[in-house]
Amino acid sequence: MPSGERQLAERVRKKNVPKESSRKWIERQLNDPYVQRAQAEGWRARSAFKLIELDDKFHFLKRGARVVDLGAAPGSWSQVAQKRGAAAIAGIDLLPIDPLPGVTFLQMDFLSPEAPAALVKAIGGPPDLVLSDMAANTTGHARTDQIRTGALAEAAAEFAMAHLA
Repeated sequence: MPSGERQLAERVRKKNVPKESSRKWIERQLNDPYVQRAQAEGWRARSAFKLIELDDKFHFLKRGARVVDLGAAPGSWSQVAQKRGAAAIAGIDLLPIDPLPGVTFLQMDFLSPEAPAALVKAIGGPPDLVLSDMAANTTGHARTDQIRTGALAEAAAEFAMAHLA
């Protein structure tokens, strides 16, 4: 299927979803060609294609690497790292993540004091690569959302600078 082409437009009935915004999001998901492609190729989420595209261009996923995946749910970036040969992968998220063979998923707050040590322990030493797709839950207040997301980005950068091998 050519990029952007949609085979079948699907609609969600209003009675199944309480809010209009939720209904529209579900419709976009059902009709998104990258969501459909991810499902067809066995990826957990369409975000796998973002990481694949970046790695194809910059070649940062190395065989045998120890990788930390921050904001890992649903696990598609860890899945890509695994398929590209990473030796040890640990992902962390507030949300539960379905198990993936060879990957350690921690359901905990990355901002908690024990998170950095738990991640390093899970991969058996300092990481060679830190990936982050963390985002704060949105409040609808643009300034608050910007500050919260910026704080997560800073925390990820601080972790990377302190722990990269």
